Amino acid sequence: EGRSMTNRYLSAKEVAELLGIAESTAYAVIRGWNKELKAQGYFTKAGSVPRAYFEKKCYGYGEAQ
Repeated sequence: EGRSMTNRYLSAKEVAELLGIAESTAYAVIRGWNKELKAQGYFTKAGSVPRAYFEKKCYGYGEAQ
């Protein structure tokens, strides 16, 4: 599909826009999700969340439609 790595992660700004929340709230949500991912042994990137994990947590699936 040719997706770059940057497209695989959503920034706090993007999460805020998608969920209709404040950017500061998005950072808090992302911190929680990254804590879950880190506990499972996954790599985390501060201030962003993997797109697949966002979709799983919000919509119940991991693949982009």
